[in-house]
Amino acid sequence: MSATSDPGPFASAMRAAMAASGVRLTDLRDRLAAKGHPISLTALSYWRSGLRLPERRASLEAIPVLETLLQLEPGALARLVPGPAARRLGHVERFDVLIDYPVRDPAEGEAFQGENDVSRVSTQVALQVGADRVIEHTRMRRLVVANRDGVEGFTVFMGTDADAGSGAYRFRAIAGCSVHEDYRPALNVRSVQLRFPRPLMLGESALTEVEVTRAEDADVEIVTDYEVIAEQRVEEILIWVNFSPDALPSRCWVYFEEGGLKHEWPVDIAGAPSVHYRQRDFGPGGLGVRWEW
Repeated sequence: MSATSDPGPFASAMRAAMAASGVRLTDLRDRLAAKGHPISLTALSYWRSGLRLPERRASLEAIPVLETLLQLEPGALARLVPGPAARRLGHVERFDVLIDYPVRDPAEGEAFQGENDVSRVSTQVALQVGADRVIEHTRMRRLVVANRDGVEGFTVFMGTDADAGSGAYRFRAIAGCSVHEDYRPALNVRSVQLRFPRPLMLGESALTEVEVTRAEDADVEIVTDYEVIAEQRVEEILIWVNFSPDALPSRCWVYFEEGGLKHEWPVDIAGAPSVHYRQRDFGPGGLGVRWEW
C-alpha cells in the first residue's frame, strides 16, 4: 500500500486528529515516551500512512494514551484496530465469486459480500438427506470474533443451482442469534443477518446455530451435492452429510476449491449412512460432498 492509496480507517482517523490538534509525529513520540510508552517515530509514521497497524502488545497498550494526546474520545482509535482474528484470517471474499454456478437475476448494485466486522473462525455444517433423496434440513454452526466494539451481527449467504431457487428454503435460529433482514438478492441466492443477543465487544466471540429447511410448498428436487462456502480463511471447516438408511448413494466424493486449486477424491461409505470431512486453515473457497444414486 502506498501513502496515496486508501490508508484505512485507523490511519484516516489519526491523520484527521493530528491535523485538528496541530500535533506532529515527533511531539507524539516524545509525549508517549514521557508517559511510559516508547513508540518509535517509524512506527508512528507507518500508522499514520496506513502501511502498518498497531499489532504488538506494547503498541496496543499505547493506543488509549495516543487517543488522549490527540484529544479523541476513549476508543476512537482502538475500535479501528482489527482484532487478532481479523489480522490472522484476512479479508472477506465475495460469495458470488466463490460459488461454482452463476448468480441468476441479481439485484442491481448487490455486493454479495459479508461484513468485516467479525472474523469467521470456524464453520460446521450437518445435513440430513431423506429417503426421498432431498435435503430435509441443514444445521450450521459458526464461531465468529468481533473486530470492533458494538458488532450486532453478520450477514450470511446461501445459494442453490436448483430451478426452485433460494425461495424454497426457510431459515430458523436455533441458538446464539436471531434471524433478520431475510431477503433474496438474486433468484438463487438468499441473504440473512444473524443478530447476536447483545452487541459484542472487540475480541469477543459468539457461537451461532441456524437451521435451514425446505418450505412445505416447495417443489421437491433431488440433490446430488452440497458445498460449504468459506468467504474468509477459517481455522476449521467441517461438513457432515447424513443419508437415510432407506436411500443410500452408490458412490460418494469429497472435493474442494481454494485459490484456483481444485481437487476431488472418492470416499468409501460402505456400511455407514454418512460421510464427513474436516479441513483446517482453509479458504476463501468451497468444500463439498457429492454423490450418485
